[in-house]
Amino acid sequence: MGEGSLSQDEIDALLQGADDTFDLSSLSQGASSGGDTLSPIDRDIISDIVGSSFQIAGNTLGTILAKNTRFMNPATESSSAADVQKEFGSKTVCLYSNLSGNLAGRVCLVMAQENAAKIAGVMMGGMTPPGQLDNAQLQTLKDSLSPIIGTVTAQIGMKLNGAMSGTPADIALVDSPRDLQMPDDSNIVKTTLSLNIDSVGSFKVYYLMSLHMAQSILDIQKGGGPKVPTGGGGMNVAVPGAGMGMGAQQSSVGIKGVNFPSLANAGAGPGQTNLNLLMDVQMALTVELGRTKMYIKDILGLGEGSIIELDKLAGEPVDLLVNGKLIAKGEVVVIDENFGVRVTDIVSPTDRLKGEK
Repeated sequence: MGEGSLSQDEIDALLQGADDTFDLSSLSQGASSGGDTLSPIDRDIISDIVGSSFQIAGNTLGTILAKNTRFMNPATESSSAADVQKEFGSKTVCLYSNLSGNLAGRVCLVMAQENAAKIAGVMMGGMTPPGQLDNAQLQTLKDSLSPIIGTVTAQIGMKLNGAMSGTPADIALVDSPRDLQMPDDSNIVKTTLSLNIDSVGSFKVYYLMSLHMAQSILDIQKGGGPKVPTGGGGMNVAVPGAGMGMGAQQSSVGIKGVNFPSLANAGAGPGQTNLNLLMDVQMALTVELGRTKMYIKDILGLGEGSIIELDKLAGEPVDLLVNGKLIAKGEVVVIDENFGVRVTDIVSPTDRLKGEK
């Protein structure tokens, strides 16, 4: 062989070695590991299920924060666990829960620490915590975001027509990749959502599940099972087993609404209402002295001797509620050694139906 060149024998030997070791399967595996393993249709299915579940969860978070809150624009993709660790392995907050039932595995809700601090600030009096979140702020985040994980889990279970539950959510402050509590899989499916909170702003949050769990969702969605589409009038319900086996044809059953006779007129003559059927039904009567709202930090600080100011003035009538519905107002009296209420005003039927005080 001359300097800087190979002889024909050496070239033949190298080509022979390449033929012996080259494996097409390794090429296909390498190509798939570097890209998204879900098809565009699969990504749309996951985005629709997760996104609609977070829409319901947004109402829950809005109630907790006392602000108009919306999860919007879900977009799903899959990537390797190593890439997810690089993306979320520092300066993030991870809320996670382990699911069981129709789906099994860990799910995570991840957001940047600076955005988590905004939510903690709303919960703790509108003050945005500077710097790193402390334990009190993390606990506040856990208390406010845990219902979100629970709501999403319940909604996904309903959409898949199967029972599903999750462990109480836990929270982790992520400053290094080892702090990130990811789903146990070499490939992760990530759904990105925009969280918009009035007077706070909009930022990204991420819902993580394993590729195995995502495939289970897709299998359930594509594999049939009882599905009841929403809509008015009659609807078609897929019959279990329809479409299974050779030559089977899809079946459908028409469903119509059921009209029940009015209970108010049962056993009564024309134009009469028989209320005697309800006379022995017990209902809870509650006397409400007053109400107030408190921040979590103030509630945690309550102890013996603490005084709570209510929204009622001294001497103002108290409210009488039946099963939570205001029916009258009155003044507190003492009967022997017991408290009582003297009714001073009956709420009109119109206001009673509106729930107005």
